[in-house]
Amino acid sequence: MKRILILSWMMLVGWILTAEWQAPAATAATSSEPAATDDFSPPQIPLPTFADKNFDVKEFGATGDGQTNDTSAVNKAIEACNAQGGGTIRFPEGKYMVASVHLLSNVRLLLDDKAVIEGRKDGYDALEPNPTNGKYQDVGHSHFHDAVMWGENIENFAVIGGQVNGGGVTQGNPKEGGGDKVFAIKVGKNLLFKNTKHVTGGHFVYLLNDCENITIDHAVIKKSRDAIDLMGCRNVAMTGCSFTGCSDDTLGIKSDYALGRRIKSENIYAWDDYFESGCNGLQFGSETAGDFQHIRIWNIKIGRAMKAGIGITSNDSGRIEDVRYRNIEIKGAANPIYILITDRLRTGEPHVTPGQIKDVTIQNVTVTECAAGRQGEVNPTSICGLPDYPIENLTLKDVKIVMPGGGSNRDASVDPPYPKDYSPRSLGPRPASAFFIRNVKGLTLKDVEVSYEKPDQRPPLAIVNADGITLDHVTISDKPSDVDWMRLTKVKGLMLRDSLGLADIQGEAIDQGTK
Repeated sequence: MKRILILSWMMLVGWILTAEWQAPAATAATSSEPAATDDFSPPQIPLPTFADKNFDVKEFGATGDGQTNDTSAVNKAIEACNAQGGGTIRFPEGKYMVASVHLLSNVRLLLDDKAVIEGRKDGYDALEPNPTNGKYQDVGHSHFHDAVMWGENIENFAVIGGQVNGGGVTQGNPKEGGGDKVFAIKVGKNLLFKNTKHVTGGHFVYLLNDCENITIDHAVIKKSRDAIDLMGCRNVAMTGCSFTGCSDDTLGIKSDYALGRRIKSENIYAWDDYFESGCNGLQFGSETAGDFQHIRIWNIKIGRAMKAGIGITSNDSGRIEDVRYRNIEIKGAANPIYILITDRLRTGEPHVTPGQIKDVTIQNVTVTECAAGRQGEVNPTSICGLPDYPIENLTLKDVKIVMPGGGSNRDASVDPPYPKDYSPRSLGPRPASAFFIRNVKGLTLKDVEVSYEKPDQRPPLAIVNADGITLDHVTISDKPSDVDWMRLTKVKGLMLRDSLGLADIQGEAIDQGTK
């Protein structure tokens, strides 16, 4: 008996140790709690599962001839697949013209290499009622039924291969019977989009609101307004994607009030992607009614960003925290890095206050070939909180930026406004050529290098109302000899270590002055 008890105890201890060892890998991406590490590793996002049943869309009357309205046939195939417990619907070679296909749970759409699903110009479902429309978000975000394909409260859904194009949908507000989205899913779980190309989009290619366990794997977008808007989504993996020809945001991490409630965004991972944007390459907001936590973005190349390469804005009371970027290459940005808190407060929640941006690290970033865009001339990196709502605990490490220069000394004393508009142009001219920093508590610039293509008459740094600024091995090249390094207003706890050719400083307070 004693031997049995000892063996049982050893087995129990072994089981506990094994469970403890395996637990982080099994739960890090699926838990609602943020992961305990800053590790940049592909997460384990639950994938959809499907019954071993197969359907051919042509058996339900679809023609794929590029002219016939195949919407009814596709819907019948989806309904049959769902009714029989789910499975795979195959789309053979052809062009299937549809409008407002109704997506259901437990259905996988498998497209042959030469199969195309394309949005028609008309025949879309009417806009469903939404009392928040126009109050807290625009028409495009407020409705879901005017899409090439839409679903509500669906689970276990996938699209694999082929093309799904916007075709006849618009990038603006649609007319009656028209559409403006490719995929629109309201409340979804276990979603997979893999190896699918979108030659054309609409206002959005993917509008996903309150969805979780999302995998977007090697999707290609050639033309659209927004590529993907993750509105209040959790547990997201996006890898190997190429989004080009987008006139607005490519990866938008957002949270609006379209569903009449605040929704948290959490555990979002993007890596090994390429983006070109007419606005922001990597963007939080503008819609930020809910909170955001534990976001990891790495190994990203941005070929164009006519607003900002990296944009983080909190405008509608949302808290943005525990965010990490690493290995980001940015070209063609009008604003290299743009971080802003506003008091727009576009949310239905009562008695809200401005949000928060804290615990953000941006590491190993290169910015070159900055170019003027929709926001006007190139601006320096701008990090701007509000007087009572500072940006907290921000680190920029191993960052190299090449600025065009050419700024005038008449802008060196400008005091940018506090706009409700989140756009970079709303700040107007900046009083610095490299970094404009205002209302910040805890900022570290470590191993940061800035150079210029031509001389700039503004000081490289302008810092206003800041507490705890550390400049550690900050190098600015090509500064004109008659231009100050910094202009400081109400700065406490300034620390310089091997930076700007100035003597080291330990915790100095400066009410107003230059260095």
